[in-house]
Amino acid sequence: MRYLLCLLGLGAWAQNVGIGTTTPTHRLHLANLSATDLGVMRIQSLSSTHGSLATFSPSGVAGNVAFTGNVVDLLRGDLTWGVDLTDWRLVGNTGTNPSSHFLGTTDNQRLVFRTSAIERMRVLTDSRVLIGTTYDTTPSTNTLIIRSLDAATAKGLVARSDTIGICGVVDDNIGPGVAGVYYSTATSGIAFFARGNNLTGAMPTVINPAGFVAQGTIRGIMGEARSTTPVPRSGGYFERFGGGIYSRVAAVTATDEYKILGTGTVNTVIQDGAGGVRLLTAPEAPQFLFQDFGEAALEEGVAFVSIEPKLLPYIQYDKLLAWVTPLGPCQGLYVQLTDRGGFYVREKNGGRSSVRFMWAWSAPVKGWERFPAAPPPPPVAKGRP
Repeated sequence: MRYLLCLLGLGAWAQNVGIGTTTPTHRLHLANLSATDLGVMRIQSLSSTHGSLATFSPSGVAGNVAFTGNVVDLLRGDLTWGVDLTDWRLVGNTGTNPSSHFLGTTDNQRLVFRTSAIERMRVLTDSRVLIGTTYDTTPSTNTLIIRSLDAATAKGLVARSDTIGICGVVDDNIGPGVAGVYYSTATSGIAFFARGNNLTGAMPTVINPAGFVAQGTIRGIMGEARSTTPVPRSGGYFERFGGGIYSRVAAVTATDEYKILGTGTVNTVIQDGAGGVRLLTAPEAPQFLFQDFGEAALEEGVAFVSIEPKLLPYIQYDKLLAWVTPLGPCQGLYVQLTDRGGFYVREKNGGRSSVRFMWAWSAPVKGWERFPAAPPPPPVAKGRP
């Protein structure tokens, strides 16, 4: 005790206090007494299982920085423990504010995502997104560009849903909701392919090249015009580029409705027996006609041919034309119309033959005039793709 007081006294006289030394060099000097008895100072409030950090009050009183107990918390600049609000953590963030917290860059640099050190996606500074590629494609205004792997079965985009796999919405009338473009001059390839009803199998090739191909168990393609005001409108419209050849399907004009309306002819083909096909063309008239054909027989020089009752409400009966051809010898036949829903066939010169004959008739459809006006095709925009 006397030795300690002496040391303290020496320290006080020299304005330095030394413990374990007679020559203190600082206001408080804790000297090492031995290799196992170091000159350390203990502040009991700093005791902690995980260790502790010391801080000082404005008046210079030493104390500890209270630890939260969460091992992932950081010591922030204000000497408090907690999450770094400017850091995006691998285990997720809490307490974020979408208006001020984000993942990205604040300078004029693209954002790049990599796996295995290889770039997989980048977000450009003008908001466009590139996936699977590092270069832009034409046109440069594409918002999202996806490039698949260089494999025959690779797909650039696959969308699956319980309702609609892909939905394209256009807010203006300057383009399609969904477009398919085949960037090649090859004589094969499909720009857009759609398959429904859980069909499987390879993409069709015998019809290449094609802009659009659709497969389904009931309908390969279906078009429906839902509006009730614009005319003309149609469930489907087909056109050869450059105009001239067009066809509307399920079309409606201001006054009329059509199954098919367009230019060109109506055709079918038949096998010619030599490995080729030949073209047959349907006759067309300046007005819409219903026709029927059959066979009957004269009895005592007269026969009555009934018009199919299902057709009577739809034809202009007073403008019906009929033809008859005898199938045996007679003095000739002629037709006499009646209001009984048919027509008489009689033998000329009062003959009373009993002979079979073939008959045919044609009548205009009610509600249609000759050469009805039809809407022209839409004008072709010059230079459109």
